[in-house]
Amino acid sequence: MIEIKPIDIGSFKTWLNVKEAQPADAAILQSKYGLTQDVMDYAMDIDEPSNYDYDKKSKSQLFIYHLPYSTQQGYLTIPAVILLKGSLLITLTHSTNAKVESIFQKDIVEKEYANVNLTVLKLLKHLSDAFSLPTHEIRRRRKELNDLLSSRAENKHLISLANLRKSLIYFTSSTHNNYVMLQNLKNKYFGRTFHENEDEFLVDAQIEANQVQQLVEMEAEIVTQLIATFDTILSNNLNSIMKILTIWSVVLAIPTIITGFYGMNVDLPLMHLRLAWVVIVGITLFLIGWVVVLLYRHRII
Repeated sequence: MIEIKPIDIGSFKTWLNVKEAQPADAAILQSKYGLTQDVMDYAMDIDEPSNYDYDKKSKSQLFIYHLPYSTQQGYLTIPAVILLKGSLLITLTHSTNAKVESIFQKDIVEKEYANVNLTVLKLLKHLSDAFSLPTHEIRRRRKELNDLLSSRAENKHLISLANLRKSLIYFTSSTHNNYVMLQNLKNKYFGRTFHENEDEFLVDAQIEANQVQQLVEMEAEIVTQLIATFDTILSNNLNSIMKILTIWSVVLAIPTIITGFYGMNVDLPLMHLRLAWVVIVGITLFLIGWVVVLLYRHRII
C-alpha cells in the first residue's frame, strides 16, 4: 500500500510511505520516479542484508536496515528501506509494524529536522530502538524458562528456549550488520554530502546501534550458556539413571544365574539336602553383598 504525504521539511518535499510492499508497488515506484531495476531489486529483496547503495544512474540513495519481526515461533528480522531521490523521501517496509510506523511519523513529520541527512540519521538511530522491546521480552521469557527448567525440565520448555536462541541468532546478525553499515556511511556518497555538525548525529546513531548490538549479544550468550547448562544437567541425569540400571542389572544377574543353574535337570550339589534352598539363598545373598561392597569400594555407587 502506497501512501503519499506532501510535506515541506528542509531539503525534501514529499514523504512516500509504502507499507507491506508488493511487486506492483515496486513497478509503480520504478516507472513514476525513475528508479532503476537494481535499486528496486535491492529494496524488494526481503533477504537483503543491511546495506547502503548509491545509484549513479537514478541519483538515488538506498538504506536497508534490519528490524525485528514477530512470528508464532519467535522473532525474525526483516528489512526496512529508506530511499532518497531528489526531493522525495521513500520509506518501505515488508510488513506492518506499529513501532516502525510511529518512528517514521515522529522523525519525518513531527520533528522537522533541518535537512534530509539529519532526518535519515535520526531515523536510523531510532530504528535501532526497535530491538529493545523484543530483546527485553526475550529476557523476561528466558527468566521464566530458567525457573521452570530448574524445577522440572520438560521438552516444551526446552523447545521454547531453543526458539529464543534462534531469535537471538537473527538479532545478533542483524544488529551487527546494522552497526557495520552505519560505520561505513561516512566513507560513502551519503557521508560526503554531510553539512556542518552532522558527523555527531552519525556518531549518535552508531553509538545507539552498538549499544543495541551489545545488549543482544549479551542476551544471546546467556541463553546459549543456559542451554548448555541444561544439556549438561540432562546428560548427568541420564548417566545417573543408566548407572542405577546397570547396578541393578549386575546385582539381579547373580540370583538369575544361580537359580538358572539349579533349574537344570541333572545331578547338582546339595540337591539331596532338605534345606538346600536355604543354603542357595544364603550363597546368593552373600554374593550380592560382596558385589555391592566391591562396587562401593571402586566408587561406582
